[in-house]
Amino acid sequence: MSRTYDHIKGKIILHAQVTSQEGQGDKVASLLKVIRDYSNSDKEPGCLTYRVTRSGNDFLIFEEYADGAAIRAHFETEGFKNLVNEMKTGTLAVGEPDITYYEEI
Repeated sequence: MSRTYDHIKGKIILHAQVTSQEGQGDKVASLLKVIRDYSNSDKEPGCLTYRVTRSGNDFLIFEEYADGAAIRAHFETEGFKNLVNEMKTGTLAVGEPDITYYEEI
C-alpha cells in the first residue's frame, strides 16, 4: 500500500474511502456522481475507470489511471475541485478521505 503514486510507473489504481457526516450522504453521492460521469467520458481520457459504491454513509471509490499525469489532470477537473472545496467546510465528511495508490502487476 502506498499513500503516494510518485514511484509507480504505468497504470495506477486508486482506492479512496469517504464517510459522510450524518444527513450528508446524498450530497456526497451527488458530488461523486458528477466526477464519475466526467471521468468516464471522453473528456478525461487518462481515467480508465471511475466507480463509486455506497453503503449508508460510507463511500468506496475505485479509480484506474493510465499514469501519474492522468491523476494530476483528474485533480484539476472542476468536479474534483468542487468536492475538495465542499469537504474543506468540515460539514460534509467525517475526517479526511483515506486514499491508497496501487501499482497494477
